[in-house]
Amino acid sequence: SDRARKRAPHLPCGRFVLGTPIFATMREFVLPFKPEELLAQPTDDRLWAQDLPPVDEWSVQTAGKALDSLIGKLLKSRGKDIAEDQSFSLVFALLQGWPRLDEETKPRIADLLADAARRLIAEVTNLKKTSSSTKQKDQDAARELRIACKVAAFFLKWVNERVIKMAQEVAMGASRRGKGRGRGGASAEKDAGADEAKEAQKAAERLRCALLMEVSNLVGKGGMPWLWMGDPSSWQSVAQCVSDAGFHVLDSSEALKHRETRQLSLRCIAEPLLQEGHQHSNLLVATVSKLMHGLRSIEAGASFAADALLLAHTTPLPRLFLVELPGHCNAGELSSQGAFQRALAQFLVAVTERLPHVVLANISVLLPLLDIDCYPLRSAIVESMGALLSAEGRKLPSGAHCDSGRAGGEQHPEGAEGEEGESSAVVEYQEIVKKDKNAPVAHFSIASATKKDLLETLLTRSLDKSVWVRYRVLQTLTSLASNTRVAALPRDQWSRVLEIATRRLQDNASTSRKASMQLVRALIEFHPYGPALQGSGDERVKAQRLLEEVAARFRKLQDEEAEEAEETLAAVGGGDDGQSQKRRRLQKKTVTDMTVEKDIAQALAEDGEACEDPEAERQRQREALIRMRDCYAQRLHFVELLDAAESRLRGLLSSKTNTDVTEAISVVVELRLKGVPAATKAFDQVLGLVWSRHPPIKDAAVDAFNRMHLEGRDTVTAVRSMLEMYEQGCTGVSWTYTHLASVQELIQLSAEKGFIDIKGAIPELVASLSTPACPMALRALTALGAASGTQLAEQLPRIAELMGPKGSAAGTTPAEVLDRSRLLCHMLYRLYTCSKAPLSDEAWKHLWSLCQHAVCVLVECFARESVPAEWFGAAQAAMDLSFELAFSPQANQGVQQCPDKLWEQILGRMLCSVLDKSGSAPPKADAMPICDASGAEEARESGTEGAAVGAGEASAFEGSATVEKVSAARIGCVVFIAGHLALKMLIYLETLQSALKKKRLRDEDDRMTAAREEKKKKPKAKGKKGAKEEEEDGGGEAQSMGMAGQEEREAEAFAEIAESGLIFGAKSMLDRIKPLIFACLMDTNLRNDPVIRRLGAISLCKYMTVSKKFCEENLQLLFSILFPKNKDASAPLSFTQKGDEAGDVARANGMGALLEDLTLRQSLLVAVGDLLFRHPNVVEPWTGRLYSTLGSGTSSSDGQGTGLRLTALLVLTHLVLNDMMKPRAQLLSRVLWLTACTHESTARVSRILFQELSKRSSNVIYNLLPQIIASMPNHQASASDVEGGAEGRVQFVMQFVDKEKHIEGLIEKLAIRLEQAANITDGKAAVTITDTQMAAEDADEGASTPSQAKATVSCLSHALSGMNYTDRCVLRLHDAVVVRKVLHTALAYNEVTRDCVLQIVDKCRKAKAAPKLDGGAPPEAEPDAAAPDNAAPANGKSGVSAAAAAALDAIESTVNGLAKGKEEDPDHPAPVPDDGAAAAPAGSKAAGKGRGKGAKRKAAAEEDENAGFDEEPAGRKKGAGRGRGGGAAKAVAKKHKGKNEDDDYEP
Repeated sequence: SDRARKRAPHLPCGRFVLGTPIFATMREFVLPFKPEELLAQPTDDRLWAQDLPPVDEWSVQTAGKALDSLIGKLLKSRGKDIAEDQSFSLVFALLQGWPRLDEETKPRIADLLADAARRLIAEVTNLKKTSSSTKQKDQDAARELRIACKVAAFFLKWVNERVIKMAQEVAMGASRRGKGRGRGGASAEKDAGADEAKEAQKAAERLRCALLMEVSNLVGKGGMPWLWMGDPSSWQSVAQCVSDAGFHVLDSSEALKHRETRQLSLRCIAEPLLQEGHQHSNLLVATVSKLMHGLRSIEAGASFAADALLLAHTTPLPRLFLVELPGHCNAGELSSQGAFQRALAQFLVAVTERLPHVVLANISVLLPLLDIDCYPLRSAIVESMGALLSAEGRKLPSGAHCDSGRAGGEQHPEGAEGEEGESSAVVEYQEIVKKDKNAPVAHFSIASATKKDLLETLLTRSLDKSVWVRYRVLQTLTSLASNTRVAALPRDQWSRVLEIATRRLQDNASTSRKASMQLVRALIEFHPYGPALQGSGDERVKAQRLLEEVAARFRKLQDEEAEEAEETLAAVGGGDDGQSQKRRRLQKKTVTDMTVEKDIAQALAEDGEACEDPEAERQRQREALIRMRDCYAQRLHFVELLDAAESRLRGLLSSKTNTDVTEAISVVVELRLKGVPAATKAFDQVLGLVWSRHPPIKDAAVDAFNRMHLEGRDTVTAVRSMLEMYEQGCTGVSWTYTHLASVQELIQLSAEKGFIDIKGAIPELVASLSTPACPMALRALTALGAASGTQLAEQLPRIAELMGPKGSAAGTTPAEVLDRSRLLCHMLYRLYTCSKAPLSDEAWKHLWSLCQHAVCVLVECFARESVPAEWFGAAQAAMDLSFELAFSPQANQGVQQCPDKLWEQILGRMLCSVLDKSGSAPPKADAMPICDASGAEEARESGTEGAAVGAGEASAFEGSATVEKVSAARIGCVVFIAGHLALKMLIYLETLQSALKKKRLRDEDDRMTAAREEKKKKPKAKGKKGAKEEEEDGGGEAQSMGMAGQEEREAEAFAEIAESGLIFGAKSMLDRIKPLIFACLMDTNLRNDPVIRRLGAISLCKYMTVSKKFCEENLQLLFSILFPKNKDASAPLSFTQKGDEAGDVARANGMGALLEDLTLRQSLLVAVGDLLFRHPNVVEPWTGRLYSTLGSGTSSSDGQGTGLRLTALLVLTHLVLNDMMKPRAQLLSRVLWLTACTHESTARVSRILFQELSKRSSNVIYNLLPQIIASMPNHQASASDVEGGAEGRVQFVMQFVDKEKHIEGLIEKLAIRLEQAANITDGKAAVTITDTQMAAEDADEGASTPSQAKATVSCLSHALSGMNYTDRCVLRLHDAVVVRKVLHTALAYNEVTRDCVLQIVDKCRKAKAAPKLDGGAPPEAEPDAAAPDNAAPANGKSGVSAAAAAALDAIESTVNGLAKGKEEDPDHPAPVPDDGAAAAPAGSKAAGKGRGKGAKRKAAAEEDENAGFDEEPAGRKKGAGRGRGGGAAKAVAKKHKGKNEDDDYEP
């Protein structure tokens, strides 16, 4: 009409046909579920996709013109033409054909829709300002805007989905670009393509963010909320559309990684829920469902869901989601969705961190999840409870409210909806914000009762059956204890938490042990019981005194109340005017009393200001005293628990798991820093860990040393700390030489790592030499000199000035001088050996002068007959230093190059002095100087020196009267020097031989190099001449062959000198000392002196180390002293041929003192270890006596037996672990009993031996395990009572067998030995042991008796049940039990064997039948036994294989049948082959019938099949195999004879 035409320029909508507008009323639009629904014509007059243009056929120019026309229409209509039919159809067609559009067209469509939405929002805002609800015109305009906004929301959602898919395609194209042969082109083209892909990705992200921004604005920006209030149904559809647009981002993991896209998507989800006055029920249900789907579908869905709840925390969405969550947490869903388990756990933790007040309000809904059979979910609940306890006082999100006055800290129920569907909490929050925009921010708080319940639940989960839940509980408690912001862990719970942590130190899982040690460390570091903790004894005394003082204060308060009441009565009734007399303290106050009174006064002062009212003041004091009493009681319990945990920490320090050791080190250091005396022994053990072969443990030990003595200190303070440490360790009784060596290594490593400033520390230590701390400074300089020899060499002039002749720091008394001389020699020795560069001439000069001074100090003290105990250590250090300096290139003097002549001359002069003292030889007036090597040579050549010694030699040992005139200390000096000189001479000869060989090889290399160079210079000759040259070259090769023969001759010559020349030489000084050494042990007067007999025995052992002949001659004497015939050690020596004397005569002659000298026997045990390495064939026959030392009855006194046993164990452990001695079953069987010894050091060393052997690739324990277990009862009598008995020791050693192939091999080996032992217990003839070597080792222990055989059966049976059985292992056991009937005798006559085999069956069935997820119910039993080490490992299958299940049934049937006297169960017959060699006993008649070539071939094939389960070669004895089952065992042993038992088994 004309009227319509007049309105055309201003009307917002119209229809364009061929460019001519035809105006009509805007049709209604209903948002579809899918865009395809709009292709069908509706029954009513709604907007639908009609007359779609053929955009697929359009060119780029045509599509561009259409878009230009549409943009013009939208600009004129301010966006409302988006709902016009032609425009709607055009946009619909473009979006429908989106994949086929040009890349330039797609961004234009998205920008067009986003611009239309912005214009519509602005138009709505303008309409809101000018509209009136009563005008029809405004109502129509609002209706048209709502329709246009719905169309815009529909298109924005659709194009957003398209853009997300487009971004995924771009990302996939970028990842595929350049892959494959012939793709990607050159490198520059690849880089250009990558840059283009990045730019396209960024453009897609910008486009996506713009679309999400506008679609969210259609709900909540400007006047949009006013627009939707007029049409609830339209708002519901638009809100759902906007929310769906936000959830589209979950379809792309790459889109979620973009921060802005993620935030806008969350806004799209939360914005509709935050609108007021609308019904949200349907939207809430849909949102919860989609968030739950996001948890299942995408990895980042957990944090996305938690952020969505955070944005909508003022709506019912968080509560609805948490209420809906348990419905999806059932075993059926979780068992098949591992990703969903992890997502749920991550969501619970994330939502607790973001909305603690919401989680706390709905905690009753979440706690039942602890019973779900899913450990990730339980771990998340545990972590959430810890987050709640730690969140107290934290600011809540804007608009949140937490009412701390309610029980449990619950806020208003956020899920309760009002009459109009609005949450009452939302209304309250909005009212608060409207009233006061500056209202204080709410803080999270928990009521004390709720906190107590949560903590109780958390502590209960420390007993969970899953190791991961226990680990998470301990981690959560650690975070609570270390929370310094709030008191998340109440003070009264610290002792209980510490008790739980100390018990978890023995958890079978290493992760739990690690977390428990971290918890203990946090509890020690942040404990609320004051700055310093003392030992339990001191704390107990102080706590008792404080409790008495508190009780006295209570009585005083009661007396004051009574006095006040009497005064009141007296004032009322005119009572007595007498004044009460104050009681005065008559005793003097101790330090503890004053400390207690000071603490009480401080507690009363901190409680608050004093009240004027006496009654209120007394009440205040009572409350403060009660709190202090409880605090000190808890403190005492806390310290007692720490003292009790010290033994467990020391056990963890020797664990085979690296994390156990490193975490235990950190806990011990924390205890030491807090001053707890209980950690002193543990820290001393930490020092020794610096020698560990594992770098993490070694580094942890160095870091611990740094924290204790170096961290946070300057150079002067650090040096003082090290000196104090040395002072405390050396003056105390806890440190040994091992600790000193460990500290020296720690200082060296700390210096190398830069923890110590060497340039500043060495001058500071040199300055300390003039102080009383001189010995400690020398020890520290020794360590630092090894780290930086250059810095120490620069200080040698100053050291020579202080420690040289007439030095101020040399010492005053002989003992002090000798001790400092020894330490100085050690320092110089370490400096010379660790210096990387040659010393300067000046440094060498001072070094040699100090060495000479040390020798002169020794001779001077000997000449003055002042020989304290320190003389021997100084002599050894000086001799070592002089021999070491002899090989220096700077040694150019005779006395420097020939230390052997120097010390031999000193020894001769010392011997002459001793003999002259006895009146045997007059002193020579023209005696040569001690340090003159040429004079010594002249004396030797002239024979005067030997004559002097020889003259006195005869008279020195004729009678005791002559020797009694000589000082015992001087004789000891001569004997000691002789022994150590013999040992150093041997080392000197070996070093000379090595140097000579190196020189010869170097000369040979130089000669060959020169020959090659000369050959290159000569021209090549032809004909016969060239042949001659080749012959010459062949002559050179022959000369090289002659060099090898020369090397052998040199080796023989050096060996002959060492064997005969040193000790048995005609002119050897060492040979002339031998009678004196024997006299120290055999002479009655000399051996009464402990120093003389010990020095004589040590020198004797050194002589034996040098010469094999001497060792053979005197080995019986050595072992006679070590192992006397009777227990009281009074038996005489059987060294001579004069016969044995009586015991009383031996005691009278001092023989009893000789044999009962514990220090002597320990030294001899160490020497025997050296002899085992030096002369193994000579000492080998005596090793049985050495092994017997490991028993408890080695001496007449328990103290001696323990000391000897520990020494022998240390020696044997050192030899075995350093490959100096082969480990034998007899040795390991004895050591196995010692692993549970009551002596802590012995048990620890025994466990270390097994742990180190288990780490070796040679499978030592596996190879010897059957022999070890079989021989255990033979050594049980010598072992003291141990906890757990033999079964406990078997369980200990079986933990080192964890490989499947080893378990299969042990089943075969143990079965054979078990049947052999069962034949003996049955009273039949014993089957011959197939291992002849083992029989030889146990020959001295006698034959096995039936009682021992019964114990052997028990040990072997428990060993069978102590292994982890896989399907292959079960089949191997079935072969032994059912098929070949190897164990029939043991099963028929021994109940323990039947029980152990049935235990294997039950264990395998339970392990295989266990579900994939672990149980979630709280465990009823103590979890120390949870997850045992010998439990069968779960392989992810829900059940046992069919073959293994059938094998288990057959084994159980066979065992039950044999228990009833039947050989087979008729219901389950055993599958025994007809003609198998292993099926029937080899010794039976049936086995010998019908065996032809086929049977032999089958037996041979079976022998090849079962390779790897053989015993060591054994001999065959007649008469064996007559007992029950013996033939089978013998046949199997014979079949596997001669094979290597390290072979792997392949079925």
